[in-house]
Amino acid sequence: MKKRYQASGIATAILLSGGILQLAGAQQMNNAPPTYLSDAPPRYQEPAPLPRTHSQAISESSQPSPPPDAAGWSPSSRLQVYNDQGVRYISGGVGESERTELNAQSSQFNLRLLFAMKGSGDYLSAVRVSILDARGETILVAESKGPWFLAQLAPGDYTVEASVPGQDQQPQRQTAHIKDSHQSRLDFYWR
Repeated sequence: MKKRYQASGIATAILLSGGILQLAGAQQMNNAPPTYLSDAPPRYQEPAPLPRTHSQAISESSQPSPPPDAAGWSPSSRLQVYNDQGVRYISGGVGESERTELNAQSSQFNLRLLFAMKGSGDYLSAVRVSILDARGETILVAESKGPWFLAQLAPGDYTVEASVPGQDQQPQRQTAHIKDSHQSRLDFYWR
């Protein structure tokens, strides 16, 4: 008899405190709005990434990425390598994942360009890039899809011209001396 009273006491406590749903962490089906500790609605944030162990990092880095197809696109890649008149190039860098991907592919290119605003350091995209050879002939005209632009050029001297459509400023020009094994880096800043 004593056990029956204990069980019914637990059942009564559950019913009085809001039922089994709250006990299980489930949402009640009444039409009452949710309650918050402050007047502002809750903020939803991405959970922090779980720390990787050393063995996970090694196993991830040792797995080869799928080879790109003939157009330079890889199934795991969102960026595409283009080939225009024998000049291979890729651009992007909008977001951390694109910058990581470009850094991974950077060793395949011997010219690296960066486009940003002076002072704030804000990155620019949709920059028109023209590359001229030593004779002054244009060998590539392309639009950068982000603040980073990588190209593979034959060894030699080049003039790189960058302009931002809609800006009232003159295009910027810089020279690059390309060697086979060394990557030349040029930074373009606008006010």
